[in-house]
Amino acid sequence: MIGTTGVVTVAIGGRESLGEVELLLAGGSERYLAVAAEPISADETVLVIGVRPGRVVEVEQWVAMPR
Repeated sequence: MIGTTGVVTVAIGGRESLGEVELLLAGGSERYLAVAAEPISADETVLVIGVRPGRVVEVEQWVAMPR
């Protein structure tokens, strides 16, 4: 799961404030609670950088490389 990108569905407040992300996994999508060091708005793309117990992932904002 680390290295997967997804989309924020409920804004993440930063620090230990929980939000929610939708990740594409195994041909489907799943929603997870998420935390991030910095606030991230809904609809932003994120990268999973860690996994915690209880379906919680650690994320950071992701900016895709230009083509």
